[in-house]
Formats: sequence, C-alpha cells, structure tokens
Amino acid sequence: MSKYSRDLKIIIANEFLSGESSEILSKKYAISSSQIRYWSQVVAIHGDNSFQPTPHLRDAEARLQALKLMWTNNWSLGHTSAMLNLSSPGLLFVWLDRYYKKGFRGLEYRSRGRPCMKRTRIEPTHSDDEKTIEALKEEIAYLRAENAVLKKL
Repeated sequence: MSKYSRDLKIIIANEFLSGESSEILSKKYAISSSQIRYWSQVVAIHGDNSFQPTPHLRDAEARLQALKLMWTNNWSLGHTSAMLNLSSPGLLFVWLDRYYKKGFRGLEYRSRGRPCMKRTRIEPTHSDDEKTIEALKEEIAYLRAENAVLKKL
C-alpha cells in the first residue's frame, strides 16, 4: 500500500502543472517539493495512466532492461523512473545499487515478509502389530514387575 493515493498524486501534480509553485504545494500538503516535481513529471508523460502498478518490472530481465534504457539514453534516475511510470525514483536507484553489488542476481525478485515456518515431521508411533516378539515379551515383563510393585504398596 502506498503512502499517498493515486488520485491525490494526480491532483497535486496537476496543480503544479497548472502553475502552482512546488514550495507552496509542499507546505499545503506537507509533502516534499522534490516528490511533487517527480509526480508532475510522471503525470506530464503518462497522463491519466500515471502511477499504475507495473507488474512487468518484477522479473530481473525487465529490471536490467530498465537500467540499460537509462544508460543508453544517458537519462537521470528521475527521468528514467518517470518514463517507466515507477512510483518513486528511489526504486530505480535500489535496482542500480543491487546490480553494482550483486550483479544480475541482485535484480531478482525477493519475497518480502516473514518466512513460513517449517513443518516438523511427526514420527508415527509403532503399533503392537509392528513390534517384534522380543520387544513384546520385554514389555510384558516390565508391566508384570510394575504390577508386583504396586500390589506390595
């Protein structure tokens, strides 16, 4: 869930594009002016389709293509993020950082949240049918001895 709704982002971006200062909007909505300028850049490029979820950028190959697009066109992180309709330019920076640190494997999607608990395997108890005759004789002897002790009390 995003911090700001899609509709609010578009409203604020349209106010900025209509000539309102980002500093005034920043004070009015308590949002950083750089964030407002980024939102207006996305709205200027994508219009009503701005801030739609981008499931196509979940796999590592698509993320690498996004980085290559930025490198080949010499675009900034902010402009590339706006062109790809990402929610924040920081997302592309995280991909870039992971790519430099871990290579292509760093771009793979990682599941988030707490991992599932491992199921403990329960050993089935053996029934009397499966016990050997020797084990059954030992058990009878033990139970008889226990009975004898209880009778003496």
